[in-house]
Amino acid sequence: MFKKGDRVVVEGYGRRRAILRVWEVKQRGYQLCTEGGFSEMQKGRVAAIVGFPCNDIVGLAVDETIALC
Repeated sequence: MFKKGDRVVVEGYGRRRAILRVWEVKQRGYQLCTEGGFSEMQKGRVAAIVGFPCNDIVGLAVDETIALC
């Protein structure tokens, strides 16, 4: 549903939410990173990416608001 570069809202432990960027789409989830990490990896540099299952992604982030899935 989401593609590389999309800004998504994820809900983690304790129902805390964050806006992250999609780096890679996997079979059962997504590889996400911060805005800064996305920029670094586009330049060929190394940055941290974290895997999230589809169920943890609340929706697309649009101008700091959430468009639910």
